[in-house]
Amino acid sequence: MPWLAGAVASGTARTALWTLAVVLIYTARRFSYPLPGLRRLAGGDLPPSGEYLADRHRALFVIALGEVILAIGSSLTGRGFATEQTVAFVVTFAGTALIWRIYIYRAGEDIGPAIQASANPDRLGTLVSYAHLVMIAGLVVTSVGAQLVIDDPFGHPRATTTVTILGGTALFLAGRALLRYLVYSRLFGTHLIGLIALACLLPPMLLLPPLVNAFATGTVLTGIVIADNIRVRRHAAPISPPGPHRPSNT
Repeated sequence: MPWLAGAVASGTARTALWTLAVVLIYTARRFSYPLPGLRRLAGGDLPPSGEYLADRHRALFVIALGEVILAIGSSLTGRGFATEQTVAFVVTFAGTALIWRIYIYRAGEDIGPAIQASANPDRLGTLVSYAHLVMIAGLVVTSVGAQLVIDDPFGHPRATTTVTILGGTALFLAGRALLRYLVYSRLFGTHLIGLIALACLLPPMLLLPPLVNAFATGTVLTGIVIADNIRVRRHAAPISPPGPHRPSNT
């Protein structure tokens, strides 16, 4: 009902209703869907289809990514196609494309098999949904940051603008690192190094205009993509999804 009510509402009311809907969904899931007079559903009663859950998560992520593209496109058309705005659009769009590449590569492809073969697929599916919640939150912040970049690429440095631009990317990388850990049961250095790099960039970026901030985050994302490609080329065998989440074959 909150979803439907929010669809016909607008402004603050829609935000409040949809926020309530998200809270209800995650709370109900956390407590196994309790209903008066009915027993709670155990994890074994909800055998999730790994590919179905993976497709749903990917669809939600694509929708959020589409909102980022829509936001930067609207900002460009609203401000006109001046040189500064066009350059800012190219930089922010490239950053969005890099985010998609980082999301889908390997772990994004292996979500389904990892859930399907897990010893506790319901729990793993729930944790994967939390990882996506963090990444999508990062995309929301990224969308706001991209609009700030396009609106005033060489504007006076502001702490809130810098934190928004770098923070959106940091949130996405944190959720992506969690997703990779859930799928492969081990951490990889590229995303963690990216988070450290963003933290180190924050102080100097506070003194620089928004476009430079966006270019810096894009450079970090590009480094992650290049590092992942180099690692794959050095190891001919693909990364295997099985880990502690899955039953042993031996």
